[in-house]
Amino acid sequence: MKKIYLGFVLMLASMGVVHADFNDGVVAYLMGDYEQAFTTMQALAETSNHGYAQYYLGIMYEKGQGVEPDHKLAGEWFRKSAENRVPQAQYKIGELYMQGLGVPRDYEFAYAWFSVGAEHKHEKSVTALSKVMEKLSGEELAEAQKLSATYIEKYGPREEADPNKPIKIENE
Repeated sequence: MKKIYLGFVLMLASMGVVHADFNDGVVAYLMGDYEQAFTTMQALAETSNHGYAQYYLGIMYEKGQGVEPDHKLAGEWFRKSAENRVPQAQYKIGELYMQGLGVPRDYEFAYAWFSVGAEHKHEKSVTALSKVMEKLSGEELAEAQKLSATYIEKYGPREEADPNKPIKIENE
């Protein structure tokens, strides 16, 4: 029992460190200390798969803050963040596909990522979705809608558990 308790305490302590490190990274970013922000965010993004740290790395590569501008690396970090359900990153990766920056120009992928962001009620994604629709033919739109359904299922908002609803158990 002591081992379980100790493990739980260590897990909680490490979560606090990750949270504090992220906050430190955000403060460094806001203060314009991009090198410190980059170091902090990179450590979190790589070791903890921290979605918002990944998003900040994407922003920093996109804008050349603390690093050389690199749309390809920005896209890689935005994708990782988007796959961690960060709506701002879903919008940003859609934007890169729309413009063909760091990734091939692909309106279907842009549509899919904007759709996921729109499911999160991200306003810029909703607006961008209508703009990218204008660029798609009927056949392309049908394919983009299939892709977006898959992406929404994988990366869209999670349904929060309602304590008043019974839990559905398979094979019941």
